[in-house]
Amino acid sequence: MKQTRHILLMAAMLLCSLAASAQTKVEIEGVWYNLYSGAKQAEVTYKGSSYDEYHDEYSGSINIPATVTYEGVNYSVTRIRYNAFRNCTSLTAINIPEGVTRIGDYAYRNCTSLTAINIPEGVTGIGDYAFSGCRSLTTINIPEGVTSIGENAFSICRSLTTINIPASVTSIGEWAFYGCISLTAINIPEGVTSIGESAFSFCTSLTAINIPEGVTSIGDGAFYGCSSLTTINIPEGVTSIGSGAFANCSSLTTITIPENVTSIGNEAFSWCESLTTITIPESVTSIGNEVFSGCKELTTVVAHKSWKKTFKTNRYKFFTNCPKLKKMTYFK
Repeated sequence: MKQTRHILLMAAMLLCSLAASAQTKVEIEGVWYNLYSGAKQAEVTYKGSSYDEYHDEYSGSINIPATVTYEGVNYSVTRIRYNAFRNCTSLTAINIPEGVTRIGDYAYRNCTSLTAINIPEGVTGIGDYAFSGCRSLTTINIPEGVTSIGENAFSICRSLTTINIPASVTSIGEWAFYGCISLTAINIPEGVTSIGESAFSFCTSLTAINIPEGVTSIGDGAFYGCSSLTTINIPEGVTSIGSGAFANCSSLTTITIPENVTSIGNEAFSWCESLTTITIPESVTSIGNEVFSGCKELTTVVAHKSWKKTFKTNRYKFFTNCPKLKKMTYFK
């Protein structure tokens, strides 16, 4: 905790020092920058006073140099400002130099013609909505050193087929890959401990996913609507499965809930129409409403005897629209 506070304090101090030394926005060879005289750093930005003042101020292929010179002074390019290229629908390609360490929130949002981008090694964070809506983006390289992928960072990247998340990543934000309908496979690195709300929801081409052992919680709607997902392994360390976490995974045939899970949220497995059997471990003390509703092929449920009375008196609270469910087995 102390280390986190220290990092946040240092970041705040850096931003304050940069703001204090900011010069007038300048245009150099077709790219707009905020220049910071004290730090001798440059930040790529949009043309006007706000990102939507001009339309498509950046188009075609853009090359951002590692350094720029203004009035005889050299500045290192270190940041892509939030909203810098937002809604530049004619931008097709961009080169980001090695010195950049941060890609800001909304930096490339709705760059609908952008097909590929290389993120340099020095980047440590990808901001919220950074590439959201880049529907033509097919490939992207996330380098080692990135530790966080922001909320909605790649949402609605409809053409994205594969992505490699490096081992350095510890945090995947909510809705990070939401609606990536062409994404077929993804590897979640060992350092990730939680999968955020709707992180992979509506990744309708995703057929398999590996959840690392370090994950302890699976957020609400994390894999909602992943209709091509057939199998999934939930690691032993998981203690909670969020509401709707696997809802509408209509091709999911089998799933094992590990012994350490204590809570399963509302509709967590609802409308998993291919699911035939489920075992609920003794550790589970809380099960949400309609958790298996719409599981039309479900025939067998195995649960601890402590659930016998609850399931008998409130069966339709948990198992609505399960016409083939005939067998309820309880263990001691």
